[in-house]
Amino acid sequence: MKPHEIILEVSADPKLLSTVRAMVRSYLAEAGFTRERTDEVVLGVDEACTNAIRHACKGREDECFSIIFRSDEEWIEIQLLDSGEPVPAEVFERKERVEPGDVSEIEPGGLGIHLIREVFDEVQFCPGSVEGNCVTMRLRRPKPGRTGER
Repeated sequence: MKPHEIILEVSADPKLLSTVRAMVRSYLAEAGFTRERTDEVVLGVDEACTNAIRHACKGREDECFSIIFRSDEEWIEIQLLDSGEPVPAEVFERKERVEPGDVSEIEPGGLGIHLIREVFDEVQFCPGSVEGNCVTMRLRRPKPGRTGER
């Protein structure tokens, strides 16, 4: 997938997340997603960015991460890449499905990953062997004439 691509490099400064959220919102509106669906996705991307800032970049604002937006006729893909400390693979292992309203089984720090998995149609977490992490989040595009509802 590379027909349409936008690449942003973002300093690991939490103050910049409002700009990232605005970019995601605009990108999805242009792709035909409803406001409700867009709000869910914006929250998921915000959580992924926050995780990169906190855990991979360790809050160092001189670090950066990249966000790549890709789309084709079927998919919207949003990918986050950082060069920080790899997150242990077991953090991303899928736990048993948590029923709505029952988050008591989620370990501390796992709620964001759970949210990301719930929001996107496909999610792939790939920690590097020495450095860096890649999170690829994919959404099916709304069918022509229909809105971006699930």
